[in-house]
Amino acid sequence: MQTHNSLKTLDRFWLKFMDRPLVFAAVVLLALALLPVAVWMDLRTISDQSLRSQAIDLDKAITEIRTYYARNVVGRVQSASGDIQPTHEYHERDGGIPIPATLSIELGDVIGDQGTLEYRFVSDLPFTEREPYELNDFEQKALADFRETRDPKDLEIGFTGSLFDRQVQIASPVYMGASCVACHNTHPESPKTDWVVGDIRGIQAITIDQPIAENLWSFKYLLTYFAGAGAFGIAFAGLQWRQAYRFHKMNGDLEAANSEISHLNKQLASENVRLGAEIEVARQIQMMVLPTQNELGEIDQLEVAAFMEPADEVGGDYYDVLQLGDRVKIGIGDVTGHGLESGVLMLMVQSVAVALQEQGPSDPKQFLVALNNAICRNIKRTKTDKHLTLCFLDIEHDKLTLTGQHEELILLRRSGAVETVDTLDLGFPVGLEDNISEFVRPLPMPFESGDTVVLYTDGVTEAENSKGEMYGLDRLIASTKDHGHKYAARMLEAMIADLRSHIGSAAVFDDITLLVARRR
Repeated sequence: MQTHNSLKTLDRFWLKFMDRPLVFAAVVLLALALLPVAVWMDLRTISDQSLRSQAIDLDKAITEIRTYYARNVVGRVQSASGDIQPTHEYHERDGGIPIPATLSIELGDVIGDQGTLEYRFVSDLPFTEREPYELNDFEQKALADFRETRDPKDLEIGFTGSLFDRQVQIASPVYMGASCVACHNTHPESPKTDWVVGDIRGIQAITIDQPIAENLWSFKYLLTYFAGAGAFGIAFAGLQWRQAYRFHKMNGDLEAANSEISHLNKQLASENVRLGAEIEVARQIQMMVLPTQNELGEIDQLEVAAFMEPADEVGGDYYDVLQLGDRVKIGIGDVTGHGLESGVLMLMVQSVAVALQEQGPSDPKQFLVALNNAICRNIKRTKTDKHLTLCFLDIEHDKLTLTGQHEELILLRRSGAVETVDTLDLGFPVGLEDNISEFVRPLPMPFESGDTVVLYTDGVTEAENSKGEMYGLDRLIASTKDHGHKYAARMLEAMIADLRSHIGSAAVFDDITLLVARRR
């Protein structure tokens, strides 16, 4: 939990940078600028260490030279007879050579001319004929420390300078040996004549300057690398910031879109509830206008059984059984498509058919032409592109008249013979043309006691099983023959069972309507 909160805090901190590009750029530049500064500080440390090592080595070398000179040159001269004499005034005497102290002092004058290197051999007790030395603070402190410790191996080291100019100072004690004590205690110009072995006469000081800034171009390859790496780093950081900013903006857009989608989903859910309620009302209305079993049972001359199952909540199939006196009109149709719009057109057809049956022409052709005119007007008003196949069976006494274009009619005779009637030339799809009178050709045929007619929509014959095989007209005819001896209701149940057995677990994509009517 604590790690998750830390990540969220880090995300908020990062997003603040995304909203402040100038601050982000300043941080990147500062980070890049600090890299050469860090390298520069390391170089200065390396320079200090190098200067210290050089100064110590040089101090040791000069001390060894002075010791060597005192032991192997001056000592040998003093122990030998001749005109050569060690003296600090060797310039003024023939055969004179400098004593070690004079050698060191004059060696300091020679080395001090080298620019970045200074060597001094100084004391606060010079010979009386020599000018007094001015000791700086470092030299005074070093001399005081050496006289306190009296250790000939002591060193005093100090660093001075700025970020671009460094200086190292090293001081070592001038230790009084036996020969030095003997010389100084007897010399007429010595300011002190009570020296003892181990006393510190003065100091040997070495100063080395290292002007780092002047050698800056020595790092040209490193500086070039830093410049290139810095430019690449800035470009890469800019690219990363741009990508991060784009992702940040995209996330913001996605959040806004998700919020809008969530709002729309709520509205859609509410609309779906409302639409679902409206569809349920339409479905109930559609089922209510279908003929009831009691109505079908009141038809004296016919046994009628019907089945309809919509593919959606509201179907586009139509069937009705209308009775007026001795005349019975059975209609069946199939609106293009299925769903609410097709169901509404089906209700239009049902309403118009009922009205025409009550008040319209009794002639089958005029009936269908009048119905088509009314449906066309409604289709234009509702601006729908739906239409339907539709046929009617007019049954009166022992005669059946078939009118309109729909699926083939199956007629099972009392003798067991099966006839099929193609309706293609008997009419025209309803709702396509205002006037279809020239296409309507009613077909009369005998319909005697025991004869059975089977009406259906293409949802029956085109129903597929899991292998994609359609049920087909042949299977429907065979089912009609197999169950034709049963009462109409039992016959319908058996035929629906055959159809469902064929479909099995396959999906149903169209409305299924099947009607059986038998002449009593």
